[in-house]
Amino acid sequence: MTTAAEAIQSQQRVLPIPLLSLPLRPSTLTALLRRGFATTGDVLISVEQSAMGSSEQHNPADEDNNNINGISTGNGVGIDNLAEELGCCASQSAEYVHEINDALNSVGLPPVTTNITTVGRTDSSSMENNNPTTRRSNNIPATAASLLRSKHNSHMQSNSSSSARQIVSFSQPLDVLLGGGFALSELTEIAGLPGSGKTQLAMQLCVDARLPGQYGGVEGCAVVIDAEGSWTGAGVDRLWSLAGALVDHVRSSALRKIESNKAKEMANRGGISTGTTAPEELVPTWFTPETILDGIHIFRVHDESEQTCTLYNLPQFLQEQEEKGKPVKIIVIDSLAFHYRVASSINSSNKGNFLSTTTSLTRMAAFLQELASEFDLAVLALNHLTNKLDKDSSGAAGMKLVPALGESWAHSVTSRLMVDFYHRHVPNGALPGGVMGEVRTCSLVKSPHKPNGTALFLITDKGIRGLPPQYIQQAEEAKRARLN
Repeated sequence: MTTAAEAIQSQQRVLPIPLLSLPLRPSTLTALLRRGFATTGDVLISVEQSAMGSSEQHNPADEDNNNINGISTGNGVGIDNLAEELGCCASQSAEYVHEINDALNSVGLPPVTTNITTVGRTDSSSMENNNPTTRRSNNIPATAASLLRSKHNSHMQSNSSSSARQIVSFSQPLDVLLGGGFALSELTEIAGLPGSGKTQLAMQLCVDARLPGQYGGVEGCAVVIDAEGSWTGAGVDRLWSLAGALVDHVRSSALRKIESNKAKEMANRGGISTGTTAPEELVPTWFTPETILDGIHIFRVHDESEQTCTLYNLPQFLQEQEEKGKPVKIIVIDSLAFHYRVASSINSSNKGNFLSTTTSLTRMAAFLQELASEFDLAVLALNHLTNKLDKDSSGAAGMKLVPALGESWAHSVTSRLMVDFYHRHVPNGALPGGVMGEVRTCSLVKSPHKPNGTALFLITDKGIRGLPPQYIQQAEEAKRARLN
């Protein structure tokens, strides 16, 4: 006669569930995928091998010694082989199995195993461990100094060819506002009205992520989750023009460097130069518009389910890119709100759907935060603005524009930027070189490490550029003159 536990385990063998389809943490997915565990069936086989091996050598007298804070870590628990294959301790591998079981349960699927004593927790302590008020924690605190050293070491290992910690925007005022550019290992939100320049700024950052390390870039690839279709068609043409402008800028910078070195050499040698260096020798051979676009991977998603599935499957793609020596350094979601707002408009009368969306967004924010930290990349989420009922000091009701997705999402992002129109167009010839462009404002309204502030930038045919300070001063003086 087959027991229920045996039936569930048999079902897991016949119909293994891909781990990438489960809502697991990026760190958990990475640890499992790197060791060849792709499905729940792979985990079950490893646990069963542990159980078979440990049953032959099981000593009941060792149970007390192997039980630490309600987590069994020694012989007879069916976890040793899994721990060995994962290259971690038994308690950590047990937590991985518990997380997989919880993920399976959240989507209505049976667990990897129903005998919890075989994956880390004893029967006598399982009830206690499930009660958060009585559960004993194995969480060991770390000092701020140790976290800083660990962060520095991990960054040094992951950036052997580049020490840059930010992705530059090519707008100096904006980069100064952000402390050097858009930071890696963080989730940054850019919100603004339609046409305010959110996608233009994101495209510039994707191209700039390919900038070689010797020119202050992070020298990585980009991933784009395109929910609105802005990156296909004309969007690709725009990326091509931005890539060409970046290559031209780097080559011009190399030429200026050569001329400067040549002038210094001639001055030191009495007007005699020993040789010449071609600009190509200072620019990597791979740095061309074609290779820049080859490093920008665009995923077109058409609904909320496809978007969520694509995002939760990113760890495997990111891992594959790292193994190829082409790590991803920025992920752009354009825009995260689009499909959520479409779905909520269809089910506007369903209160349960609103709560489900809030939960999904909170879980997504935590996932993106961990993804940014685990793979040392910048996550950029573009967001819409929506109307919110507000009252002024007199108590009169009114409407104001605020970023969509609600307060829960707002608290989850690391930094928030608001992009808006400056209502002033730069005429042809007003800037050096006859540059034309539309002025935008970018305000930093939330950041854990930088003060709030506002920077102006231009959207030109060559991309995002900084607005010269003298123009701002001239514009303000002209405005005051008109008012007077």
